[in-house]
Amino acid sequence: MFELTVSAIASVSLLTLSLYLFLKRKTAADVALSAVIFLFALIEIADQLSLNLQNNPLFFKRLALFLESMLPAFLMLFTLSHSRWRSVKSISFSWWALTAAALFFPVSALVFPANDFFYSPDLQTEKLLFLGTVGYWFYMGVMIYCVIALIHLEAAFSVTSTSDRWRIKLEVIGVGSILAVMIFYFSQGLLYRSINMNLIPVRSGAFIVAAILVGYSRIFRGNGVRITVSRYVLYRSLSLILVGLYLLFLGLIGEGMRYLGASFSRDIAIFIAFTAGIVMLIILFSERLRRRAKVLINKHFYANKYDYRTEWLNFTTRLTSCRNIADVRDVILSTFRETFGLNGASLYILDDNKKRYAQVANQSMHGEMMDLNASEALISYFRDRDRVFNPFDGEYMPDADEALFIERTGARLLVPLMNNGRIEGIVVFGEQLAEENFIYEDFDLMKTIARHATLALLNFRLSEELAETREVAAVAKISSFVIHDLKNHTTTLSLLLDNARDYLDDPEFQEDMIKSIRNTLTKMKDLIQRLKTVPEKQELNPVHTDINFLAEKTVCEVMKIKPDIKIEYDGTSAVSVVDAVEIRKVILNILLNAVEAVGEDGVISVETGSNGDMTYVRVEDNGCGMTDDFINNHLFKPFRTTKEKGLGIGLYQCRQIVDAHDGRIEVNSAAGKGSVFTVHLPMIKEAEFATG
Repeated sequence: MFELTVSAIASVSLLTLSLYLFLKRKTAADVALSAVIFLFALIEIADQLSLNLQNNPLFFKRLALFLESMLPAFLMLFTLSHSRWRSVKSISFSWWALTAAALFFPVSALVFPANDFFYSPDLQTEKLLFLGTVGYWFYMGVMIYCVIALIHLEAAFSVTSTSDRWRIKLEVIGVGSILAVMIFYFSQGLLYRSINMNLIPVRSGAFIVAAILVGYSRIFRGNGVRITVSRYVLYRSLSLILVGLYLLFLGLIGEGMRYLGASFSRDIAIFIAFTAGIVMLIILFSERLRRRAKVLINKHFYANKYDYRTEWLNFTTRLTSCRNIADVRDVILSTFRETFGLNGASLYILDDNKKRYAQVANQSMHGEMMDLNASEALISYFRDRDRVFNPFDGEYMPDADEALFIERTGARLLVPLMNNGRIEGIVVFGEQLAEENFIYEDFDLMKTIARHATLALLNFRLSEELAETREVAAVAKISSFVIHDLKNHTTTLSLLLDNARDYLDDPEFQEDMIKSIRNTLTKMKDLIQRLKTVPEKQELNPVHTDINFLAEKTVCEVMKIKPDIKIEYDGTSAVSVVDAVEIRKVILNILLNAVEAVGEDGVISVETGSNGDMTYVRVEDNGCGMTDDFINNHLFKPFRTTKEKGLGIGLYQCRQIVDAHDGRIEVNSAAGKGSVFTVHLPMIKEAEFATG
């Protein structure tokens, strides 16, 4: 009853976890993990049915066998979903071969009879499966795929950044526990050519623990991080070496059974084997032991301690994924920690206001947080000798402030971030995971990474300063537009004032003057209201507008305030979808420019119409004109003008407005011969206008 209860809890736990992962899926890796856990739950259920149902138990064991045959394919799916390959074409031949071989397991489970796999005189009593030749190699193959998945899991965890490992550590241990207990369960075939189903409660208990670990990790630590597998085959083979030693150890135990007695040895073997599995997992996830293994491998198997090309590519690749300067700081510290086996590190950046180095990022440094007041002697040591400062080698004696900083922060090394002789920042090393003496190769790589890190920090700092400059420029741009609009309004009032001296007694002029002042006042109030809610981008309110009507109305306004100017008008109806207020600004600005250009004796002609799929407004004057150099290099650019009191904003604003309407402005002019400005805007057909 106890065994059945434990198995039921394990099955429900795995099914619940699988459903949760599937519903909360973010990536293909989540779906693959959900499928693998679901398959383990089905295997657990099928095995319990074969042991507890009196009616045809071998049928359910054969069902469990088929489910077990699906494990290699599902584990390969799980492995490939975490792989470094970005497309199907980039998958190596060896992985394709392993994936193809995984498909033979379900085929063999369907083709070969059950007796070729196993036989059991009394399954529900003895709970033993004696393996045939096919069954022996079948379970060895399934175990190998579990080992491959475990190797991949260990490799994936090893390349995860130190700062992210806490998020996935429990999940990796949970999945690793499932794989480890399955390796232990199937490894009986190597010892006894049999599968002892009495160990299913042990397997069920491991499933429960694993489900709790993975579930806790996903619920309370988030959805994990994106993992891609590195190319360090030798480091990745550490799992394979440990599993190989584990299986060799089991073989030695099996051989020793001949001399110690089967019953005693079997119990001892099970206990030692499971203990060895736990020790193996502890070793796999010990950062300190992993660092020592890496140092040992580099020392005895390679001419150089580092693969500099790989280290450089890894650092630059991680920098390219940074979105802001905070990400850059984290990547810099993570790279130093992982490359040199540090338990903690912190980053200090020069504060020009305080003339000292302030901490801006910290990863697992447990010392006191304080600023570094670096003396000129220390700065000169960094700059002149281009050295990493080791407080314990006696080469440089720190002053009182520096010694206090080293003591309270627990600094072991100080790596300068230098650019053109200026120390921009300092990376402070904390304790090492495994004590090792740094050599010239370490210091050279530290300085190389530091130089690249300095450039990355400066580039992001300049980018942020550029963004701030653009924001200021945007405010200045809006201000210039506002000033120009106010200038147009004051020009209107100025023209009214000039004409009032000659026509003030004319009742018709008085009426027009009051109307013009009222319109100008309304527009100025509207401008003030718009300034209160300035949007980040100019917002248009497009409506169906007859460009001819808009131009004619604007011309009439100008003629009322400047009646002595001769304006010839020739208009044809042409409809466009535009913001009438903004387009009126364009026409008014061009007209006022023409009025100023022609003087009192000039002539201005205005024409509207359509040409193909565009409407146009053409303003021509016989004024002073413009040179080709001014048109090509200065026209439509802000703060460029030929007027003595002009701002150089009007035509720039006009072009911005017309561009926002998907239109264009054409200019033809020559010095002393006048100018022609033509505004083109997209036209809509009359039928569309009527329908609208």
